[in-house]
Amino acid sequence: MATPTVIGRTSFVHGRVSGDGDLEIAGRVEGDIAVSGEVVIDTSGLVAANVTGSRIVVRGAVKGDLVASESLVVESGARVV
Repeated sequence: MATPTVIGRTSFVHGRVSGDGDLEIAGRVEGDIAVSGEVVIDTSGLVAANVTGSRIVVRGAVKGDLVASESLVVESGARVV
C-alpha cells in the first residue's frame, strides 16, 4: 500500500484538491476534493467541500456531499452536514 498524501493539522488548503492515490486530512480544506483512492478525514480535520473517492472514512467534520465508489464510513464522534 502506498503512503497517502497528508494535509497536516496546521495546514489550510483553499481550492480544489485532486489526484491519484490516497489522501489523509488532519487540517482544514475548503474546496472540492476528488481522488482515486481512499480519503480519511482525521478527528482534527475540518472539511468544507464535496468529497469524492473510492473509500471515505470520516472521523472529523465535513460540510458537503460525500461520494464513495466502494464504501463510506462515518465513525463515532464524526460530524457531517
